[in-house]
Amino acid sequence: MLMFSLENVDPLLDALYILSRCAENTIIQCSPSMVSIIVLHHELDLNVSFQMMPQFFSHFASNKTHSSKTLIQPLYNTLKRMKESQITSFSFFLLPPLDHLVLKFYSPRNESPLIRKFGKVNAAKENLRNIDFETFVSIDSLQFRRIIKKCRDYFVSVTPRHSDVKFSNEVRDFIFPKEGAGECIAEGKTEFLIPTYPFHVFNNIGFQSKRVWLFKSVDKLGTFIIAPVGLFAQFAIYYPVP
Repeated sequence: MLMFSLENVDPLLDALYILSRCAENTIIQCSPSMVSIIVLHHELDLNVSFQMMPQFFSHFASNKTHSSKTLIQPLYNTLKRMKESQITSFSFFLLPPLDHLVLKFYSPRNESPLIRKFGKVNAAKENLRNIDFETFVSIDSLQFRRIIKKCRDYFVSVTPRHSDVKFSNEVRDFIFPKEGAGECIAEGKTEFLIPTYPFHVFNNIGFQSKRVWLFKSVDKLGTFIIAPVGLFAQFAIYYPVP
């Protein structure tokens, strides 16, 4: 069984807009503990996902793992049109026997529900590497957007030092003290390499979150960029070390 409902569509709609700028297809991956909408950037080796915990939904029921692929733009357009029609409460479920993705919208005027069915292709589960939570850098999202804007289309090296954290590339350096206003927090010592392209994706994600967190994968082969959205959702970007 897989079914979940959502009353406030805005955070999901914002996330779908950002993800739609990365790729045409999305993988919707569900488990008893999380729903993830995942895209692989069409040019970069970049995995971008919006992850939602069960508490994100008004109702959540899932007793199995499911992974399927569909076009992201029709999904976004449907939710956007429903919101413009003041229909923002909906349920998502799988329609047997073919497990088509189905959205069922509920009108506030007690009209008959609207049903939209999406084509579905079986997709292999996207296994993101495990995160090493012991070493990290956390930066205020305002400063993160500032770095993204000034260093757009470049890679940025992030180096925690004794009393500060250095963000740098061939063009600019940004130094943030670890103490004080809390703009930057760091634990452990390791270098991170983060992309700033595509600019619109990272910039928009920075607007959705108060802080941005950088982690290494456990195998040290990539960097995670985590941007929490409220208490029960987050953007997660995985970039493998070149």
